[in-house]
Amino acid sequence: MKLAFEDFQFDIQALTLSKDGRKISLKEKPAQILALLITQPDKIHSKVEILEEVWPGRTVTEQVVFQNIGHLRALFGDEAIKTFSKKGYQWQLPCDPVEAKAQSSSASQDNTPSSRLESDTANEVKQVSVGQSAKLPWMIIVPALLAVGVFGGYLAFA
Repeated sequence: MKLAFEDFQFDIQALTLSKDGRKISLKEKPAQILALLITQPDKIHSKVEILEEVWPGRTVTEQVVFQNIGHLRALFGDEAIKTFSKKGYQWQLPCDPVEAKAQSSSASQDNTPSSRLESDTANEVKQVSVGQSAKLPWMIIVPALLAVGVFGGYLAFA
């Protein structure tokens, strides 16, 4: 079964993630956590429950859950997974089942080399702009603020 949210599709059985038709690398443990959260979005999942489900019979610290949740938030944004203090984590983004018809009809669309190239180019541009848009403001704002502070300090003492 596949579920769609935002521009993503997640295959729960295969534990594969794609965005705009392109496969996204996702390690096994974060994918298992995603599957747990996304299949029961109304439930708050405790760290202990996640540990038992994803690392059964293994002794690992709760820190590993925190790290993997952080990895998922890096992919989907902070609003995707809500933390409930002392309770656990809950999936927040609306999900829809992906119908088999939609998958087969998109696969049967015009598949000429030129249309694939145009489609691939559009997807690449979109992926770059989506990936950089979340990081760009801080990459510009922080150095700019530092420069203003240094320059202002220089003028104050000059």
